[in-house]
Amino acid sequence: MALAGPGFGEPAAELVLVPVHPQTGDMWRPRAGSVPVPVPVPVDAALWSELAFPPHRTRLPVVGGLPAGVERDDPLPPDRWYPFRPSREAFRYTLARLPAVREPWLRAIYDRGF
Repeated sequence: MALAGPGFGEPAAELVLVPVHPQTGDMWRPRAGSVPVPVPVPVDAALWSELAFPPHRTRLPVVGGLPAGVERDDPLPPDRWYPFRPSREAFRYTLARLPAVREPWLRAIYDRGF
């Protein structure tokens, strides 16, 4: 068994996994010139692409930045000029729904407003 499809050479296997077009539903057909003629086994195009082009080979590394010569094609998110601060309203809203807010120590925090 082998993968066959767009961008692959002629497979030398008897069974080949081939993609099914997502819009038309047509199965990709290997060329009839192969000997022996492989039997196509249709699979979903998304699954075929995961097998043909594994994500660990196509995604950029998380550590170490981009490889040399590769430039970003999307803008970086803007830097905030202020530090992150949790929402006081969300904190009080969450505390108000906890049964433990009746405890004196937690009630003092709730009454102080954070």
